[in-house]
Amino acid sequence: FFFYSPSYLNMGDDEKQDMGTKMVAPADFAGPMDKRGCTDILCLLLIVAHWVAMTGLGAFAVSEGDYRVVLHPMDVDGNVCGIKYGDKADMTDYPNFYYINSYSTGVCVKTCPTVTNGMDYTTFIGVEGVSGTNSGEYSAVEVATSAYTTYSNKVTDFPYGYSFPVLDTASYMNRCALTGAATTALEAQISSVSGAQQMSSTDEGTLTKIYGDLYDSMTYILGFGFCVAMIVSFLYTFFLRIPGVLFLMIWGCIGAVFAMIAGIGGYAVTEAENWRTAEPGLTEHCSDATLTTDNVTGAVTATDCTKADGLMYVGYVFLGLAGVWFLLICYLRRRIQLALAIVKEAAKSIAAMPLIILFPVMQCAGFVVFMVIWMIYAVYLASLGDPTETGICSTATYLTETLCDAGGATWIRYQSFVYNDDQTKMGWYLLFTYFWSSQFIIALGQIVIAMCVAKWYFCRDKSVISSGTVFQSIKDSFYYHTGTAAFGSLIIAIIKMIRAAIAYAQRKAKQSGSKVAQAVLCALQCYMWCMEKCMKFLNKNAYIQTAIFGTHFCASAKNAFFLILRNIARIGACTIVSEFVIIIGKAFICFITGGCAYFLMDSSTDLQLNYIYAPVFMVMILSWFVASMFMNIFGMAIATILQCFVADEEMFDAGTRFADSDLASFIDANGAPDKPTEKDDNTL
Repeated sequence: FFFYSPSYLNMGDDEKQDMGTKMVAPADFAGPMDKRGCTDILCLLLIVAHWVAMTGLGAFAVSEGDYRVVLHPMDVDGNVCGIKYGDKADMTDYPNFYYINSYSTGVCVKTCPTVTNGMDYTTFIGVEGVSGTNSGEYSAVEVATSAYTTYSNKVTDFPYGYSFPVLDTASYMNRCALTGAATTALEAQISSVSGAQQMSSTDEGTLTKIYGDLYDSMTYILGFGFCVAMIVSFLYTFFLRIPGVLFLMIWGCIGAVFAMIAGIGGYAVTEAENWRTAEPGLTEHCSDATLTTDNVTGAVTATDCTKADGLMYVGYVFLGLAGVWFLLICYLRRRIQLALAIVKEAAKSIAAMPLIILFPVMQCAGFVVFMVIWMIYAVYLASLGDPTETGICSTATYLTETLCDAGGATWIRYQSFVYNDDQTKMGWYLLFTYFWSSQFIIALGQIVIAMCVAKWYFCRDKSVISSGTVFQSIKDSFYYHTGTAAFGSLIIAIIKMIRAAIAYAQRKAKQSGSKVAQAVLCALQCYMWCMEKCMKFLNKNAYIQTAIFGTHFCASAKNAFFLILRNIARIGACTIVSEFVIIIGKAFICFITGGCAYFLMDSSTDLQLNYIYAPVFMVMILSWFVASMFMNIFGMAIATILQCFVADEEMFDAGTRFADSDLASFIDANGAPDKPTEKDDNTL
C-alpha cells in the first residue's frame, strides 16, 4: 500500500506527518502478534447486552403474542382461520382460507373444493356460504356463515364482490391454492368482465415438468452446484499461478475496456458524420441548415440537427473517457504489476490452507442459528398488532366507502395490522439487532481470514502452514478480537438504521406527494449509501491491521486510513486488478460448472429430462453462490497480502524481508522506502 511517489519524497516533514508515519517493527516481530490482548472489550459487552435485551423483547413478544395470527390466514372479517383469535369468531373447525374476489380477500372454509374441469361457474362460495346450481356437490366445503352478517350488498358482484365461483384447489399452508386449470379458467372468466383485475397465472404443465426435472436431477444439482464448483474454484487459483495466465487475463481485460469505450465513441462519431452526409443541409452543428417544422417535405428539421449533434457529443465524451482510461493505466502500470504479484501470492496462500474455503460455511451456520431465533421473535412481535378493517374501491376514482357505494361501485374490505408506538419501537430495535448481528458475523469472518493469510505471509518456512493455521486463527480471533468485530459492525449497523429510517420517510413522502421532500430524502439516501460503502472499506482494512498487529479498532482504523492515504495509487491499481480477477473468476466457475453438468446430464442414459436447461440453470445458480463465497475470501486475501507487503517493505531491510519471488522482485526493481528514523517511530 505505501506508495512513495516523487511528490511524497519531496514533501516537508509536516506534510508527511499529516499522511501518517511509517511503520516500525515491534521487537522480535515474526508475523502476526503471538502475545495479544483482548481488544475493544466494552463493545463486546455492549453487543452481549444488546443480545440480552433482544432476548427480553422476544420473551415478552412470545408471552403476549400468538404466532398463529401471522402464519394462519385472516379472513375478510378479521377472523383467523383454524383458531379462536381474541373476541372474533371461533374458526377452529374452519382451517382453510378460500379467496372470494380478485383482491385476495377470502373466507374460512372446512375443506378446499376440487373441480374436475377447473371451475364450476354455476356455484359460488362466499360470505353467504355455498350457493348455486350444484351447491349440494360441495357441501363438505362449508363456510361459517354466522361470522359474516354485515355483507348485504354486492355479494355476487364478480369479480369484486364477496363470492367466487367454485374452483379446483389444493390445501397449502391452510390456503386453498388454485391449480393451473383453475387459474386458466378463472382468468378467462375475469377477462370477459370489462376492466376487471386479473389474477396471476401459471402454466401448470410446464411448471410440473420443470419441478419433476429438478427432483430427478437433484443429485447432479447438488453435486455440481457445491462439490464441483469448489473444485473448479481451486483450479482457478491454480491457473492464476501459472506464468503468463494472470498477465494475459488482466491486461486483456484492461485492453478490452479501452477498446469498448473507444469503440462506442468512434461508432457514435462515425454515425453522426454519416447522418450529416446523408441528409442534405445538415452541415456541421446544423448552423447553415434550412430548418422546417416537419418531415413531410423531406427537408432537414430541427429534430434532425439535435439528434445528430447529440450523437456527436456522446461520441466525443466516450473518446475522452477512453483517453482518460489510457492515461490512468499508463500512470498505474507499475502498480498493476505489483497487484498481479499480490494476486498470485493470495492464490498461493489459499492453496496452502484449503480448509479456509469452508470457514464461510461456519459463518452461514452461525447466521442461520441467529436468524431462526430472530424470526421467532419477529413473528411473535408482528402478532401483537391489532387487525383493523380498511378497504379499497373497485373503481379507483372513489377513495372512501361512502363515495364508492354512491358511485355504484363495490367497496372491498380487507384487514391490516395496526401497531402502537411501543410495538413500533420494539420493531425498530429488532431491525437494529439484525443489522448489528449480521454485520458482526461478517466482520469476525474477515478478521479470521486476514489472520490466516497474514500468518502465511510472515512465515519464512511456508511448509509449516496448513489447514491447522485456520483453526488457530479462528481461536485467536474469537478469543481476542470479538470486541473489535463488534465495534466495526456497530458503525455499519448505525448507518444501516439511518438508511432504513430515510427509506421509511421516503415512503411517507411519496404518499404525501411532496416532490421536494422526495428529492431531499433521495439525496440523503445516496449520501448514506456512499458513507456505508466507505466505512465497509475502511473497516475491512482496519480488521487486517488488527489481525496483524493485535491493535484495537480505533488504532487499526487510524493506521489503515493513513495507509490508504499514502498508497492511493497502489490501492487503485489493486482494486482494478482484483475486481477483474473476481468477476472473471465468478464467471469462470459458474460457466465451467454449468457446462460440465450439461454434458454429463445430456449423455446420461438413466436420466430422462423434459427441459435439461432448468437443472443446468439451478446448477449455475448454486455454483454462483459458491463462487461468490470463494471470491469474497480471495478478495480479502488480496487486501491482506497488500497490507502485509507494505508493512514488510517499510519495516525490514532487503536481507530480512518476508517477501519472496514476484513481490521481492518488485521491490528490487522499484526501490523500497527509506527506513524510518527514531523521530518517525510508529511502533505498533
